Amino acid sequence: MKGVGMKIVVYDRLEDDLQQMIQKAADGYTVVFPESEEALRETGFDAEIFYGFCHERIFQFLPSLKWIQSSSAGMDNHLYPALRDSKVLLTNAAGLYGSHVADQGFALLLGLTRGIQHFVRNQDQKVWGGSKSPMVEIGGLTIGIVGMGGIGQYMASRAKGFDMYVISVDAYRDDRPNLVDELMSIEQLPDLMCRSDVVMIACPLTDETRGLINAENLDQMKPTAYLINVARGPIVDEVALVDVLQQRKIAGAGLDVTEMEPLSEESPLWELDNVILTPHAAGGSQHRPRRTVEFFCQNLKKYFNKKPLENLVDKRLGF
Repeated sequence: MKGVGMKIVVYDRLEDDLQQMIQKAADGYTVVFPESEEALRETGFDAEIFYGFCHERIFQFLPSLKWIQSSSAGMDNHLYPALRDSKVLLTNAAGLYGSHVADQGFALLLGLTRGIQHFVRNQDQKVWGGSKSPMVEIGGLTIGIVGMGGIGQYMASRAKGFDMYVISVDAYRDDRPNLVDELMSIEQLPDLMCRSDVVMIACPLTDETRGLINAENLDQMKPTAYLINVARGPIVDEVALVDVLQQRKIAGAGLDVTEMEPLSEESPLWELDNVILTPHAAGGSQHRPRRTVEFFCQNLKKYFNKKPLENLVDKRLGF
């Protein structure tokens, strides 16, 4: 019973069977499931382990914390100064969401290439009509994936299922995955932008990637190309994107994320007929809660046995 007298806080809404799974894996730790921030403040002061999203407001009420297992993959909202500068270990859920995030990317792409947004609007008005945009087959097109981590590799897998040619840029890897035809350095991003029929973003938001897809890079895109962003909104210069969309310099954009969320009612993106918007929904899946809890339980075992944790985040790099 390695964990006697210690505490795990689970700050997430989980079904009873998943709560029981954590309790079984806790190996003697006391496990609490606070349902409100107030309850968390009352029960978390002596917690050693935290599962969920530990935002800045509550971090100060967890002085005994040694490890946070985030239920998210992206870390841009977790790395506030107090956590970044602390000795608290941070692990994330990278690799667990790649499948359904890639699904969302291709749903947006197919929605654009098959004119689905126009048909849905026609359906709302009970109009039997065609698409306002050309109907495009994606087989044989070149897809450029920005970031070849877990999500990027799932995108490459789906792209190959559609017989697409896959190129990618990545700042941190030089080993080309089997499903990628060409892997280039991040310095070759302009080359990717001008060659791709589809640019799909899969990199994390860091200081280095904020504004990465800027006006200059967007101007490199083909007039028939599509931009798909299921990563983080601030990676793309949204003002520049609106400009190229309004001027029809690219064929369209599928956006699950925007620079500010929720998207302002004043944003021109709402009215553009060459844009499909979804409300940061790519992370949704019927399998997500169980996957993340199972991963947490596996990491708990490593923690108890003083073994290296999976998905340990470099808090300076941001992933």
